[in-house]
Amino acid sequence: MRAAPFAIGAIKIFMLRFGHKARRAGVVAAIVFGAVTAVLLAAMAALPLVVPSAELRRIAVSALAGSTGQKVAILGEPALRLFPSPRLVLGKVSFPLPSGQSLDAENVVTRFDIWHLLAGRVEVDDVIVEHPTLVLTGEGLTPALAVAPVFAAAHWPGLRIVDGTIAWRSEGGLTRELVSGLTAALDRVADGRGLALAAFFDWRDERVTVTLTLDDAAGFIDGTPAAARMVLASNGSEARFQGRAALGSKPVVTGTLSAEADSLRGLLDWAGIEPPTRGGLGPFDLSTQLTLEDGALSLTDASVELDGNRGDGAFLLKLVQGRPVLQGTVAADRITLTPYGGIHLTADDGRNWGRTPIDLSVLDGFDLDLRLSAGRVVAGETTLNTVAASAVLTGGRLVMVLGEATGWGGLLRASLSLAPGAPDPARSYGRATGAEVRLEAEATDVDLGRTLEDIAGMRRIEGTGTLQVEVSGAGGNVVEIARTLTGNASISAGSGYLAGLDVAQVLQRIERRPLSATSDARGGRTAFTDLSGRIAIADGVGTVEEMQLQGKQVRLGMEGSISIAERSLDLAGH
Repeated sequence: MRAAPFAIGAIKIFMLRFGHKARRAGVVAAIVFGAVTAVLLAAMAALPLVVPSAELRRIAVSALAGSTGQKVAILGEPALRLFPSPRLVLGKVSFPLPSGQSLDAENVVTRFDIWHLLAGRVEVDDVIVEHPTLVLTGEGLTPALAVAPVFAAAHWPGLRIVDGTIAWRSEGGLTRELVSGLTAALDRVADGRGLALAAFFDWRDERVTVTLTLDDAAGFIDGTPAAARMVLASNGSEARFQGRAALGSKPVVTGTLSAEADSLRGLLDWAGIEPPTRGGLGPFDLSTQLTLEDGALSLTDASVELDGNRGDGAFLLKLVQGRPVLQGTVAADRITLTPYGGIHLTADDGRNWGRTPIDLSVLDGFDLDLRLSAGRVVAGETTLNTVAASAVLTGGRLVMVLGEATGWGGLLRASLSLAPGAPDPARSYGRATGAEVRLEAEATDVDLGRTLEDIAGMRRIEGTGTLQVEVSGAGGNVVEIARTLTGNASISAGSGYLAGLDVAQVLQRIERRPLSATSDARGGRTAFTDLSGRIAIADGVGTVEEMQLQGKQVRLGMEGSISIAERSLDLAGH
């Protein structure tokens, strides 16, 4: 409160001592400012006389062609605007493209440097393309844009795109919008040698943001690796790259790549990719060294985390005679498969085999060779240790091999082969439908009760033994495959129990009361010292060739058949 009177007093003293000189200085400053303003206004008013409109149009068109790399056709009548800043409004502009594609803009504005303009030189600061529309055609989804001049030259002005749209037109004339709300800025950096791109747009109802920086744009085009940084983000996901890149005749990229997603399943759905599993595919994280050279993309020192599972490895993606081939190795301490659910072979009621058509046509598009080693693999109540597995896809046939694993107290080996079925002229216009399946599996010295319960959902045999299965079949769905299964299966065990039936007790009951043979014989268990069985399978029916159970109190032999397709038994014992 005391400072205000003091300040007012100081101002009065200053005005008394220096008031006359201050007023004179203010008048001089006002005159100078007014004169400069008048000169500027006069100069701007005389600009159309100093710089002919034809020259402005030529320079604007040249700047537009340079900043976009495209030929230009001005459809409107250009107009020079001086306020609030000097610029040339070209109106509607078209960029002729080959292959039936088109690129048009509702309005294009070129803004000039005012000081150069006052000196009689026309230099364009930047080019603003408003509401452009790029239409791709069914003949090719790659836009026929000439971007090389934009990268190679250092003197072209910056480019601004406001509310752009990218659409696709089919051969029948149907047009579908792919990208909307495209806003971008392309500027020169590093003394004009580099480029900085910042863009955001809407794709599949989600906002996408892209930033790209090249320190040497001309070198990048010529094939000289240049420092590059890129960030791509959308839908709770982000990918970042930092390293060096070159285009040239063969692209070369080296650097670090990191990516994460709140939900990998959501990202795949958004991208239009069918998730391979019904469950899981949640939080995802990737960090790796990326190298693209000689047409091969390699990821080394890769660390991948998905749904809490973490693995380290390396991957290589290359083209062999025009066909993509993916090779890789992954090592993990622990992998939990529970979030992804099991393989559903039955219908919703769980009583009948599934009838959903099987389509393995996706296997025809690429080849695959992946190797996996894990200290522990957990799937529901099942735990496998020291797992070594592989998946090899060649020519449309996928072979998954469990080389070795310990589980259910024993040693496991298995091989599953899947291939698209033969072409069926009556279905899908002669394309391959269904699948050809072959399974070979061996479980040695395992806990039979846990093994059969986890695999087949039944716990009828308790003890330690060995299971062997070798079957093959083909069909359009699981029912058809079950009806064509051919192969064999065998079981052997010692010192165990047959659960659900006490044979000795049933025989004693029959001996005492013969008419009781028709009563309920379920319950209890039958001890055995040796169990062996062999089943031959043909056309979905298993014939019991041998089934012997021997114990201290009973010797049981069985014969009959098992209908795999109908999921029923017809057995007799003595």
